[in-house]
Amino acid sequence: MRRTSVLRMLATGVVAAATGAALMGAPAWADDAATAPATEPAGVAPAMTQGLDEGPREGTPAEAARAHLKAHEDTYKVPVSDLRTVKTTKDGTQSSVRFQQRHDGVPVFGAEYAVQTQAADGGQQVTSATGTLYTGLTVSTAPTVSEATAKQRMFTLDRGLSGVRGAKTEGHGLSVLPDARGGRLAWHFTVTGGQANGSPLRQEVYVDARVGGIALSYNNIDAADASPAEGTGVRVDGSEAKLDVNKETDGSYTLVDSTRAMYPRTGGQIRTYDARRKDYTLVAGGPVTEDVPLGTSASDRFDGANTTSGAVDAHLNAQKVYAFYQDQVGRDGIDGKGGTIYSVVNVASGGKDYANAFWDGSKMVYGHMDGVPLSVGLDVVGHEMTHGVTEHSAGLVYLNQSGALNEAISDYFGNAMETADKGIAMSDPTSGLIGEYLCNGTKPLEECALRDLNDGRNAQRDYVPMTLDFDNGGVHSNSTIVGGALWDMRKNLDSKLADQIVYRSAQNYLTPLSGFTDMRDAVTLAAKSLHVSRAELAAIDKAFDTHGIEKGWEHKGGTHDGTTIGADVLPAYEVYSGVDEQAAQINGNVYAISHGDAVAWDQGGAAFGITVGRFDKNAKHELAQKDAYLLDPSLDDDRVVFTRIAAGSIGVYEAGAKGQGAIRKLVDRPDADETEPVTDDGALAWISTTADGEQDVMLREAHGETVNLTPEAGTRAARLAMKNGHVAWAGGDGDTLYLFDAATGATQTKRIPGWLFNYVSDIQFTSDRVFWRETGGFLIPSTTFRSAPLDDLSKAVEPAFPTSATLAQFSVNDHYFAYSTYDFWGALGSWSGPGKVYVSTTADLLAGLDNYRRVSCSSGAQLAPSLGDGQRVAWLDTSAAATDVVTRRTFAGTCE
Repeated sequence: MRRTSVLRMLATGVVAAATGAALMGAPAWADDAATAPATEPAGVAPAMTQGLDEGPREGTPAEAARAHLKAHEDTYKVPVSDLRTVKTTKDGTQSSVRFQQRHDGVPVFGAEYAVQTQAADGGQQVTSATGTLYTGLTVSTAPTVSEATAKQRMFTLDRGLSGVRGAKTEGHGLSVLPDARGGRLAWHFTVTGGQANGSPLRQEVYVDARVGGIALSYNNIDAADASPAEGTGVRVDGSEAKLDVNKETDGSYTLVDSTRAMYPRTGGQIRTYDARRKDYTLVAGGPVTEDVPLGTSASDRFDGANTTSGAVDAHLNAQKVYAFYQDQVGRDGIDGKGGTIYSVVNVASGGKDYANAFWDGSKMVYGHMDGVPLSVGLDVVGHEMTHGVTEHSAGLVYLNQSGALNEAISDYFGNAMETADKGIAMSDPTSGLIGEYLCNGTKPLEECALRDLNDGRNAQRDYVPMTLDFDNGGVHSNSTIVGGALWDMRKNLDSKLADQIVYRSAQNYLTPLSGFTDMRDAVTLAAKSLHVSRAELAAIDKAFDTHGIEKGWEHKGGTHDGTTIGADVLPAYEVYSGVDEQAAQINGNVYAISHGDAVAWDQGGAAFGITVGRFDKNAKHELAQKDAYLLDPSLDDDRVVFTRIAAGSIGVYEAGAKGQGAIRKLVDRPDADETEPVTDDGALAWISTTADGEQDVMLREAHGETVNLTPEAGTRAARLAMKNGHVAWAGGDGDTLYLFDAATGATQTKRIPGWLFNYVSDIQFTSDRVFWRETGGFLIPSTTFRSAPLDDLSKAVEPAFPTSATLAQFSVNDHYFAYSTYDFWGALGSWSGPGKVYVSTTADLLAGLDNYRRVSCSSGAQLAPSLGDGQRVAWLDTSAAATDVVTRRTFAGTCE
């Protein structure tokens, strides 16, 4: 059975074992027998149990649930004293009690358990329990790295965070990240703002509190005194609708609805604001600020700017979503407690339309797409508001399988609301389309739609385990697999019953790290609790069977045609955006893989280590140190150099004998952080970052002194590369390429064309040329490759490259150029298939010839190519339900 790293397991929404069970789903549901599955991996509690108690227990649901857990500690293997009661939800005579696991008082990432009870004989009968608990946590909760240091390190080590526009940082204190060595203590921060390409950021960052390196990082953007009155709103499509609004004391009218059932009890309202083209980075995160006004009209008619901004549609659709949840499942608003619902429309990005919508943790935010407000789609508004409902119920982590569930549930309810509102039959082929009305009639519905729940995708055939930096591990690309199963279920059941089942699944049974198989179990348990018939249970089973979601589905599909040299890796560049993004560093027969995986942990090493091996031998060597992260390797003929992150410092270290030798310090100053090391023919270059933010490029010749190549004040450098006596880097805000020649001491510069969003995102050398990648575009990134001879950057050319590649990783040597592509994902992203690796000769590329062929015929995604000598190539491959580093000696050429 293959190993999967614990961070990867956390990200995929399933549980991990110290002994190495990979991508295990929850146990199969049994009809009658009491079950406490014995097949769960070591280190975790059962993902689902039922029937353990023979009779009811006394007390409240919470008291009965806690007594149940205490009585069966031999099954759950977690002391009940480590479980904090989060909340109890009731539905008639049934209840669900949620517990959050703590280790020595510190919350454990994603570790929640839900215990379901049924009122019986004056007490509570425990019927089942679902979730994720970790049983082998031993890590000390005393940090050796301060919160302030962790915060500073976070921005030093992740260059992507240092470029966030309008950045705001919120600290959440300590958390425990489960791993195979007893857990890892981390400081948790949330960074909000705007990314360089204009898309929103709500980055959850966990910094190791004993080492000071980033352990986990992901974007949590899931890519609203007067008297009530009735008004009329003009929608974007020209139709008119009645609106519940407020009449203010000055006689004006505002988009505030105080008529809902929540208002008399909680003061909850539906409030819609117009950002008036304010940048979304100034709006996202936290409460609506005073400088963002409510939608306002001098009369009870809302038209003009209230129409074109999307405020009327947002207000009307938010009212419909509130009514749907109240009528269909009895929920009182997003938080379930009658809290106010906030919408902000008409945001921009860099002065241009912001072509997306998102839930930011407290409100909905909407921009425009091709001039049409995103709030016109009821399915879009329902989708975003449902992200809020999910956050307040299941709390599904926005990564991989759990993140895809998060998206699927939002798709399901958004579409359920729209089909009901428009009277669309479930049998209508267009019923599963998402966002099909965003084109305002300018395109056919099928062409306008972002996704389709009727696309027929199957988990065993179509699921692609993406790396975390691509769509948060496939939260959109894989969502219609499970969303399609839920939609098929709705086609074959009474629609209200189906909605109640899905809602109850999220409310009572799913927990933050639930995966696809857990969803099937949750739906089945929820249906049983609603006393559905055998025929209805059979319809549910058929829906999930049709979409390939069954126990062990992860291991029933996918093939690749290369040799695996690194199994189940967590590529370091997924967490550290400044790290080289190739699958491996290659020098002759030697390769080095930077990763966070179970190999280093099992040997008592750090969460991030480096595997050094040879293509002509099976032997591998792990570079790892206790309480340190080793990453970002660079190879030359004699050694491997790398960044070492420890509690006291960040420095550059080496291992001689082509990586087989002992680890030795090269440079590790207490007053600076040294990162991005590169070595070539004994020379060493790195970036030195001081406390004031200065980022200098340092060069140490093989037998010479260390020289600062950027002695001027205020330097910001990144993307360092070196070969054949030349050093290159991106300077400024990444908008200038610098090229230093050690032989002459001269430095050339080249300004990157474009504006604001264009920057150098990767640099590589051949023997006589420098190649670089420019990333630009607004919201949807685009890639441009350029190349110039080493002696004259002014002679830069743009080699032939497919225009369909929106963003690409690349590798180049004197003979070949390889690239992989992937799609950009927003809050409503669509999926067009996994990326593949293509290759051309370097000569054809420079001649402007588009002669590309396939490197591999793997069934999964192929990413981050690395070229060695000749046709030797390595890449990240996701075809085997994990992220592997795979290699071939020759290219596949054609896959027909």
